[in-house]
Amino acid sequence: MPTPFGVKVIAQAREALAQVDAIGRCPPGETVGAGRVLRLAATNPPILSGLAHRIRRTLPYLTLTVSSVYSSAEIVELLEAGELDAAIGTDYPGMELQHSDAVAHRAIVTEPAFVALPAHHRLAYRIEVALSELAAEAWFVAPDDGAGWPGVFFAACQAAGFHPATLHRFLGDRRQLQDMAADGLGVAVVQATFRPVKPLTGRPVWFRYLLAWQPNGVSEEIVEAVHRSATAAYRDLAAHVQP
Repeated sequence: MPTPFGVKVIAQAREALAQVDAIGRCPPGETVGAGRVLRLAATNPPILSGLAHRIRRTLPYLTLTVSSVYSSAEIVELLEAGELDAAIGTDYPGMELQHSDAVAHRAIVTEPAFVALPAHHRLAYRIEVALSELAAEAWFVAPDDGAGWPGVFFAACQAAGFHPATLHRFLGDRRQLQDMAADGLGVAVVQATFRPVKPLTGRPVWFRYLLAWQPNGVSEEIVEAVHRSATAAYRDLAAHVQP
């Protein structure tokens, strides 16, 4: 059984080996520190920090730049215009992201939406909540993301027999939304990695994270590395989120 010091040494050794392995995969003509820029955009998904860390670790010859773009439709426009190399976006099952042949995309993960409730909510004791039981609530709803939101939310509400009576049009970060939901100002449909949350009965709304890129501008090796990094970042986040 390794000592605490031994565990630390092993972890550092693994990190060093990963970097050496990545250097060995450096494309011909590329040198560490002098590599090309990878222009990455993202719709501010919770995996972004872990993704960026992994890209820098596994592709050290790349200089990574990250831009925040709210709309997945705008991400497509930027990719098609050659202003981005790759991006992390969102779409919804049955409403897959639309783009020309100048762009390719690949799923990272598809997950059901959950609902964020304040701790003192009348349904907070429940294991899961039916969307119809929240018909009278005030809802936080983000603006049009160019990929199907909030249409998929309103369609789910209609299928549940209601239209939200009160809407807070909200475009802010996760912390702000958590604080306002915790204060009882409203409820919100959120990703599974948001906490605290309750599952929605029947899983009426789903999200999909995806990687999009320019096939003529980004090598298959980089695409695979970014996709692996995004998948690992999601797994790590999901494993460490406390219910």
